Amino acid sequence: MFLSKSDYIMSLDCFKALWLKKNRKDLTPGYDDRTLQNFETGEKVQELAYEFYGKGVFVDAENWDVIGGAVKTKALVQTHNIIYEATAKLDNGCFCRIDIMMRNGDAWDLIEIKSATEVKDYYIDDLAFQKYVFENAGYPVKNCKVLHLNNQYVRHGDLDIKQLFIEENVSELVNEKKQELELSVQDLLKIQQQTEEPDIQLHSACKDCPYYAYCGKDVPEYSVFDLLSAKKADEFYQETGSFNVEDVSEDWCSTDKQLIDRDAYLNKSLHIEPENIREWLNTLEYPLYYLDYETVQCAIPMFDGAKPYSQIPFQFSLHIQDTPSSEPRHIEFLHQERSDPRRALAEFLIKSCGKHGSIVVYNQAFEMTRNKELAELFPDLAADLLAINERVIDQLIPFRNRALYSYKQKSSASIKYVLPAFSDLSYKGMNIANGGEAMSKYLAFLEGNQTEEESKQMFADLLKYCGQDTYAMVLLMKVLYQFANGEK
Repeated sequence: MFLSKSDYIMSLDCFKALWLKKNRKDLTPGYDDRTLQNFETGEKVQELAYEFYGKGVFVDAENWDVIGGAVKTKALVQTHNIIYEATAKLDNGCFCRIDIMMRNGDAWDLIEIKSATEVKDYYIDDLAFQKYVFENAGYPVKNCKVLHLNNQYVRHGDLDIKQLFIEENVSELVNEKKQELELSVQDLLKIQQQTEEPDIQLHSACKDCPYYAYCGKDVPEYSVFDLLSAKKADEFYQETGSFNVEDVSEDWCSTDKQLIDRDAYLNKSLHIEPENIREWLNTLEYPLYYLDYETVQCAIPMFDGAKPYSQIPFQFSLHIQDTPSSEPRHIEFLHQERSDPRRALAEFLIKSCGKHGSIVVYNQAFEMTRNKELAELFPDLAADLLAINERVIDQLIPFRNRALYSYKQKSSASIKYVLPAFSDLSYKGMNIANGGEAMSKYLAFLEGNQTEEESKQMFADLLKYCGQDTYAMVLLMKVLYQFANGEK
């Protein structure tokens, strides 16, 4: 049975997950659209990274053909100095592919290409496993390196490949993993072949595992993992064997918010602090402009003035309300061309927001940061954009601070939970139901990966989704006024 690099990395989090991957193929979930898009991003970054090092030779072998790839690599190292996707395999079943294998004197440098903008801890584990395999397969390794995107690179004109990437030598960190890894590998080779499923206690980090639906099938929709901090939740489950909020006593709650959430859930009730709601409402100045952005992120900057993973706003929705009792009117912007949307968006935003009145957003850091970025990009618009920021009021605050809370929120102040807790409106069943979906679909449009009909439908879906975000704030404002005045 093989043990790949990804198997090894998975086992560092949980060796039960490794066992399930090898022995319960029926439980392995498929990839969602976001994951598939991340794969595509990685491939595009990899293609550009090859240009960073120059001419090399690819190991021409299918992903499943481990033995064939290893044989071809052995042949290519005799005559080439740069080998892409080199493969090595050991008799014990361990194998891996390295993005780039570069000759360095009598040895080789191993280079991993990453689409992130920094070296993450697990990259060191990645390379430690690869060094273990390649060295034991007969390839002496001199250096281990990570080539990742440079988050300080700003595009101007054509891409500058040498500036787009940063190469970091992580050899010392990799070497520190050697003894630990060699012992671990021997254990993992045995574990993945054992007949019985490992018995591993569930804990808070398991939510991110692809096998959580199986291992966490007995965890209720709202559990101690939602109510308590990760550390406290793990301690509670270890001591009591229960996931249920009903079993959490007051002394397990370490914050006032947790006590409020617990009591509201146990009593299926609301928590209302009218004075604090009124205090927040008194900060408002009418007319109100309810604002929400949608943005797209590109690993490889598409437009001048953008960095890797810059948040590029391409859409906004604006509901305008003149008085607390008046019906709002709606203004919207959606860039429907494959070009930089920022200048047109910024100009229309300034025109639409007037000079007076509060700009109501939900989680102000996001919109305010985008406005600051736009101000830096367009100095002639900076004064107007920063003036908008001076008027921003964050509707998240009364819900996050528990001035108003419903047990239906399940310890979340996200608008996706707050809205259905206080209205009949929700995001369920929408073609685009969250910012991640909006981003991935718009990116597909920008990259030319949609038909004209698909783009037309996407534009309609985006307008509906972003429009609901700002209309949701209108409804929640009405709710806040009702509870501030003692209505229910």
